[in-house]
Amino acid sequence: MHAHGSRKAFAIFIKSLCVVKHFLPVYFRKILFAGLLLASISCKAQQLQQAPWNDPAFHWLTPPQAQVKVQNELDLLQPQLSDLTPGTPAHTDLLRRILLYKSILRALLDELPVPQTIDLALPEAASLGGIYEQAFTPESTLRALYDEAQALLTN
Repeated sequence: MHAHGSRKAFAIFIKSLCVVKHFLPVYFRKILFAGLLLASISCKAQQLQQAPWNDPAFHWLTPPQAQVKVQNELDLLQPQLSDLTPGTPAHTDLLRRILLYKSILRALLDELPVPQTIDLALPEAASLGGIYEQAFTPESTLRALYDEAQALLTN
């Protein structure tokens, strides 16, 4: 009778192990989903609310005027990059500005409206070429980049 009881206990143990094995991935998926949801919310918090394109307070340059201004700004910024040590905050900040203006110039050459070019360029400047970097870029940095580009491209 003792052998029969231990077999029954072993069978129950195996069944419970199968149940745990079955539900563990579900539990893990729920934790993973919750983590991704929190990351998504935090990324949305990083997005800036820009001024509306039709705000009468802003007089945007025409795309050809903006192209000239952006190219001139790039001509001033790019030589400075070689004087800085890669990985330093000064190098990273200047690199972000260069990426911002290159992205704006690319969008201007595609004939997009000037305000839209800034909106499209911010994520590229924030990411420094890598999507994971974007979530860690402070909102104050994005705001400063936006304000700088807006000042350059408005009258």
